[in-house]
Amino acid sequence: MTTSRITLKDVARAAGVATGTVSMVLNDSPLVAEATRAHVRQVMRELGYVYDRAAAHLRNRRSRIVGVSVCDLVNPYYADVTAGIQATLEQLGLALVLGNCAESTDRQLRFMETLREYNAEGLLITPAIGTPTDHLQQVLQWNIPVVQVSRYIHGVQTDYVGIDNRLATEMAARHLLSLGHERLAYIGLNKNTSTGQDRFAGFQQAMQAHGLDPAGHVIECGPSRKNGFNAVLDLFKAAHPPTGLVCFNDDLAFGAMLGLRQLGLEPGRDCSVVGVDDVAEAALWYPALTTVSTDREKMGQEAARLLTRRIAEPGRAVESVVLEPVLTVRQSSRVPPKPKAARRRQPG
Repeated sequence: MTTSRITLKDVARAAGVATGTVSMVLNDSPLVAEATRAHVRQVMRELGYVYDRAAAHLRNRRSRIVGVSVCDLVNPYYADVTAGIQATLEQLGLALVLGNCAESTDRQLRFMETLREYNAEGLLITPAIGTPTDHLQQVLQWNIPVVQVSRYIHGVQTDYVGIDNRLATEMAARHLLSLGHERLAYIGLNKNTSTGQDRFAGFQQAMQAHGLDPAGHVIECGPSRKNGFNAVLDLFKAAHPPTGLVCFNDDLAFGAMLGLRQLGLEPGRDCSVVGVDDVAEAALWYPALTTVSTDREKMGQEAARLLTRRIAEPGRAVESVVLEPVLTVRQSSRVPPKPKAARRRQPG
């Protein structure tokens, strides 16, 4: 074997590693363990392998650009996810091009088409509501690696990183049930996203496990404070309103707490409220919000790493990384009030 004929496959075979691992070593990827990196470089020296970076650049035409398509960057949840993505991509020597589609599938598609024009190396995406499967299939046909983040589209085989959304709301409901609440409401049902479907399924599972009807008090709405506020005004028109609220996210929970005060009720004392996500504001709210913590920055970090592995090894099996949520109990959830303790008035 002469030096001119030595290839990456030869090095990989001699080192006992995948070809993609050798490629990551050559590109100084931090995803490779130091011991493996040293071993591969030693094999290269023994074989006399010389990496022609100029030729590789012309051959691969690597842009070092990764597209990040966010469904709603104004939402602090997605801002945190994006921060985790950006920090990790920078460590890996990749540049981030950000597209905020604001739940518009048309804007999202135009952004993906732009990424193709710039020869982007990959796409990290939180799909907009109503994203057709063929949009992501088209990106895959362009040979652009895709990782779905937080949300996923059924029927598209890509890598995925998110939290266990079913477990998150199941934990929230179980917490209130353990305090003695039986009349629970769910605020924020959204049947058009995987996150919305999974979180409501978790609430249903907890209620059914306790022999309770999960459909008794359910409000279908978008995840905003205004919607949380209005949901409470609707719920408390009932003769027997709920004593506990499970909200799709913290923004809805904040709005629900404001709605309770509009009715002359104190969150926590007269009606318990639990959110999901544990945004920074949750601990500072009054009373401090009980919520289910989701590590958004870690989600972003894992998504960036998963995409880097996909770029290096396009043929590897599809992988899903599901992070486990954690219940954080604060002052907004207490035992249910005695029948005469909760007084309410109509908004003036």
